[in-house]
Amino acid sequence: MLGNDIVDLNRAKVESNWKRAGYFAKIFNAEEQAQVVDSIAPEKMIWLLWSMKEAAYKIINRMSLQRFNSPLKFSCKNLLLADKNMGFVKFEDKIFLTKSVINENFIHTIASPKANTLSKIQTCYLNNNDNYVLAFNTQSANYFLEKNGNGIPNLINKTSGKSYDASVSHHGKYLAIIFPSNLKI
Repeated sequence: MLGNDIVDLNRAKVESNWKRAGYFAKIFNAEEQAQVVDSIAPEKMIWLLWSMKEAAYKIINRMSLQRFNSPLKFSCKNLLLADKNMGFVKFEDKIFLTKSVINENFIHTIASPKANTLSKIQTCYLNNNDNYVLAFNTQSANYFLEKNGNGIPNLINKTSGKSYDASVSHHGKYLAIIFPSNLKI
């Protein structure tokens, strides 16, 4: 199981007023709010925590096939280790480990219930547009991307028909597709 989320930081600046009254209380618990307030880059910390919650949510959605909007049910801890943004998200009795890429343009977080899986995930970045499935499928010699009847993405081996977990996230100009790194696209 894996999940991911990407946030276009320029788009987020324009579309989201995170300083409006009540926003923090609706999205973040007290400990997460403190992480934002204490951060040297509060805006990036907000979107980092948000992307961690969303990446974990995608795993829960894949497992339960239930859509819901309850960001406070997901509790994040962010741990800065060397040059890796590592963290974890707790949802009920489940723990998801996260790894994030943070730059001036976007924040991209991947999540998995198993620590060793984070190093075994491949990312394909594409331009965010309506033709991303075609773009991915055109560049992949061995797999095609499709969504199942529940809207959950999978990579399908073109020869064997075997299905593998994938996760798609898009926001603003950016789109990320993640899948197991042992798959040679």
